[in-house]
Amino acid sequence: MTLQTALPVDGDLTLRPREPGDAAEVYAIVERHRADLRRWLTWIDATRSASDVRRYAQYAFAQFERHSAFDYSIRESGTLVGAIGLHSIEWENRCAQMGYWLSPEARGRGIVTRAAAALTSYAFGRLDLHRVEIRCVVENADSRAVAERLGYAFEGILSEAYHLHREFRDIALYAMTATRLRPASSP
Repeated sequence: MTLQTALPVDGDLTLRPREPGDAAEVYAIVERHRADLRRWLTWIDATRSASDVRRYAQYAFAQFERHSAFDYSIRESGTLVGAIGLHSIEWENRCAQMGYWLSPEARGRGIVTRAAAALTSYAFGRLDLHRVEIRCVVENADSRAVAERLGYAFEGILSEAYHLHREFRDIALYAMTATRLRPASSP
């Protein structure tokens, strides 16, 4: 399977595979918005330098090459504003989990919804997956709204399934399958 290097979303939005060269940009966002991002993301506490981000990007790039995960930077008019990816891929079951985060100043403009719609289409089209899940902390209304806008079905609560800052949190599980996929053009 040959994969694109970048996924165009629309006129000003592009998904580009995470690269070590993105480290300074990602770290600047993390530093500027550490408290906000930390609310839902466990990896923020372990991100103490651009070198930490660079190491993760090298790992993500290796996963991309092995087709074991696909981690993209979200770029609006060329500027990095967040990330999105497919992780925990089970090729034998043709399923994966989608995760995303966005810089606070880029929120409220539909960026994650548009990026997730494009990645959903790519997952079911080019990657030939059958199921994509979005899992988020129950109280994360913004993340849940993305899944709901895209027509992902709410399948239930995974009790105490996410260890976030020394506390086990409940996870809302949403899923889309190839048999119930809604066209990305009608979120």
